Amino acid sequence: MTEVNSLSIIENVDIKSVESTTRKINEFQAIVSKNLKRGKDYGIIPGCSKPTLLKPGAEKILMLMGLQSTYEILDSTRDWHEGFFQYQVRCTLVKNEVVITQGLGCCNSRENKYKKQDPYTIDNTILKMAKKRSQVDATLTVASLSEIFTQDMEDIGIGDDDIHTPANTELATMPQVNLIKKQIVSSHLITEGELKKISGYLETGMTKVKGSQIIEWWLGNKEKKIVGEREKREKAEKVKPTKAEKIKQAREIVGGKLELREGSQGLLDEEENEASDFVNDSDIPDLY
Repeated sequence: MTEVNSLSIIENVDIKSVESTTRKINEFQAIVSKNLKRGKDYGIIPGCSKPTLLKPGAEKILMLMGLQSTYEILDSTRDWHEGFFQYQVRCTLVKNEVVITQGLGCCNSRENKYKKQDPYTIDNTILKMAKKRSQVDATLTVASLSEIFTQDMEDIGIGDDDIHTPANTELATMPQVNLIKKQIVSSHLITEGELKKISGYLETGMTKVKGSQIIEWWLGNKEKKIVGEREKREKAEKVKPTKAEKIKQAREIVGGKLELREGSQGLLDEEENEASDFVNDSDIPDLY
């Protein structure tokens, strides 16, 4: 019996056929790129290196290839008591009754984009999103389009509102960028995660809309009565006592204890030594 391994498979490959197939894939990718419309068939997501394929674009590609899609719910949860809904869907692409490939997609009501919505009204929305994701997954596979498009919009939790359409693809202005760099990125109040995300926007070409959102989030907006994160964190930082204040508070606590004991039964030697050790700066407990 002949052993089958990766090397044996390569040895039996028809090189000319592979070259022909590769050429056709490249030609098809070029056709897709030329005919799909930005903002309708695919979107640009901040932080993603490739455009995100959308449902209309996936449908066009399947039509070009003469493929039909069928869907199957593999798993679901419809908890009306807790308000939790989730679906796992498989999309099967068929041509002339022959299965070509399959894709998987899932969605649940606890994703960031649905947290602010009434969970009892989005059951059907969750199902449709899982269906769409399975279709896009199958399309990217069958058309060898992962090189051109991605599905990262779903993976990193960015909602459809963050997709850049022609109406909101204008790049951020220099005043916006400079303000973000000087007052936000360089602030000691910014967390590492926030810094990484904002830096990603700056590196990939921040839009004017996204720049406004970040500035409003950090500095607030008086007209909208939005308190910025900077003000919130500065207030929180002021509330925390300094080391000197902690020492003073500890000494006041210990001093009150000693005064009480001296006024009643007197202070025992071992208690006095214990109190002296307690007020040593290096042994002050963290009171907060």
